[in-house]
Amino acid sequence: MIFRICGISLIFICCFTAGIKASDRLKKYCESCNMLEEILNRISIMIKYGSINIYGIISELKKSESLSGMDFIKNLPDDFENNSESFSDVWNRAVNSDKSIGDEEKSFLISFGEKFGSSDISGELSGIEMLMENIRITAEKRRQEYEKKGRLYRSVGLLAGIMTGILIL
Repeated sequence: MIFRICGISLIFICCFTAGIKASDRLKKYCESCNMLEEILNRISIMIKYGSINIYGIISELKKSESLSGMDFIKNLPDDFENNSESFSDVWNRAVNSDKSIGDEEKSFLISFGEKFGSSDISGELSGIEMLMENIRITAEKRRQEYEKKGRLYRSVGLLAGIMTGILIL
């Protein structure tokens, strides 16, 4: 009897935890959109006022403590001079390796990385502004998805755990 209760408790905890994990994944997507918007704001400011090239911008982003949650920034190389790959290839690989970013955001970032550094200042700024608008729209979509599905995932996890426990009893 004690083993049955322990088993039921373990199954309940596992189901509930799975629901919370699914909800947390949606929350991470919301947070990553906010971080991406901050990154784009910083890049825009560096281009406007700093006249920094793309490699200097990446170096500055890597130094920022507040952006340490974005894995793709960490995965970019510290030194581009000894790197034989193009910037867009390195950028694409870094973006694709980040699990905290949704697929839609990744596609925006990859298209940005392919064009980044290839036009004048006004072209770069207009491209960043367009990307920021896409990220804002996606952030709102992610926020609504989290509000709807986050609660659903937590509830389903809880109910699945309770139902499985009752069935085993």
